[in-house]
Amino acid sequence: MSATAVGSPTRRSERDREQKGSGLAIMSVLASRRGWLVVAVVAMVVLAIGSVHQNQPSSAARISHLDSLIKCPSCVDLSIAQSDAPIAVGLRAEVVAWVHQGLSDARIEQLVVARFGEQALLVPSGTGADVLLWAVPLSVIGSAGVLLAGYLWRRRRLEASP
Repeated sequence: MSATAVGSPTRRSERDREQKGSGLAIMSVLASRRGWLVVAVVAMVVLAIGSVHQNQPSSAARISHLDSLIKCPSCVDLSIAQSDAPIAVGLRAEVVAWVHQGLSDARIEQLVVARFGEQALLVPSGTGADVLLWAVPLSVIGSAGVLLAGYLWRRRRLEASP
């Protein structure tokens, strides 16, 4: 039997060194700003791809989606899909009729907003103050991430200098 058999200590130590080498290579890439930039870009691309939704072709799926977006007028923060209030039941029937008439989702949302006001939808419209509700927290989190990265980079640079 040879000294470098599959289960021998020599073969295992070579394999361990190879695994440590690949781990150190990954760590050295992540130790640089360029490595973190690549990780951040890949994460943003993955999130952007994951956030794209395809159109829901079936009318049942469209009805379900609209029912979950439209707020029950007589309830507190419930959609018409979650509520059994008479007005929610009637509004669900209207949504079904509008979908079967061929109205687009945007047009149905406009009809509901025209009747019940801007707060009739559970999801912000993407205009005016609604944009601030989404943009401010995201910008605060992004700014905090940039500040933390700058702090860690400066700290690492100071530790590396003699």
